[in-house]
Amino acid sequence: MRISRTFFAAMLLSGFLAVSCAVTPEEDTNYSSDRVMKAWLNIHYPGVSTFEDTGAYVLEMEPGNGPAIGDSAYVWTHYVKRSLNQTITSTNIQQLAEQLGTYSATTYYGSDIWQVDKGYLPDGLEAVLKTMRGGGHVKIALPISASNHSSAIYSAFTGTSESENQIIDLTVDTVVNDIYDYQERTMRTWFQEHYASTDTISEGLYFKKLIKKEAETDTIPEGNSVSVRYIGRLLDGTVFDTNIEDTAKFYRIWKSGGSYTGLTINFYKTDDTKRKSENSVVDGFAGAVMHMNYGETAVTVFNSKLGYQEKGSRPSIPGYSPLCFWLYTEPKN
Repeated sequence: MRISRTFFAAMLLSGFLAVSCAVTPEEDTNYSSDRVMKAWLNIHYPGVSTFEDTGAYVLEMEPGNGPAIGDSAYVWTHYVKRSLNQTITSTNIQQLAEQLGTYSATTYYGSDIWQVDKGYLPDGLEAVLKTMRGGGHVKIALPISASNHSSAIYSAFTGTSESENQIIDLTVDTVVNDIYDYQERTMRTWFQEHYASTDTISEGLYFKKLIKKEAETDTIPEGNSVSVRYIGRLLDGTVFDTNIEDTAKFYRIWKSGGSYTGLTINFYKTDDTKRKSENSVVDGFAGAVMHMNYGETAVTVFNSKLGYQEKGSRPSIPGYSPLCFWLYTEPKN
């Protein structure tokens, strides 16, 4: 009986210790991943320590000599993300994507724009960026435990907590404090250079008719519909969308099963509520069409507030992008 009681007591004690030392699956995963990261660092970067107690590790850094990255600044970045075995998992560098065989003509390659200090980026990465300047470069080891962020709006970071340890090579191309002022200056210069005009029809929406029709005979009545052909471009000239089939093939963005017919827009120039509820296009596109008649051709440029805002529309439209559309309203039947 003494042996049985001793055994029973030992079982109770082991059970108590198991319960008291239990961790959640997430904590256990982070702990295991951190151990893997530390083992990798001991081999490749012995002696490196975490950056300002963020849990991230700075492996290489050239701070840069451009504008400082302050709170809530916007940074233009090129990056390469790798797993610990050096497999490239993500990049926005076209030449590298071509070498890897992952390049697609329907994917945007160029600087991503990220806002710092808003919880959109992993915590460890934000802390490192805020010590840098434009033109800087950093190589950072980011364990899962340092990759939390409150909101996932950038395609480079897909969740509110990343799913694996990663190494990020990052170059800061440009730093801007006021993104919408920057967009306004860029759009105004671009529209002046390409169309000799700075005319706007509302804030952030530049517009010019290239082919006009007589309003008396070709006016689109309120509540009627119009069929629109379009070509959508970024301001660097990249064509990201069109419903003109030959144009789609020329720019290598043609899709099997894609729609290459006119886009129906319900015309509500004076009723904002109906215009938005009955049309599945961004505000800048709809706003430009509302200033056209049947059979006209026009061009418009508008800021990201009237487009796809801070998220963009991946893979072809990056966040914070002004957009340009060539528009043609087909003649009425």
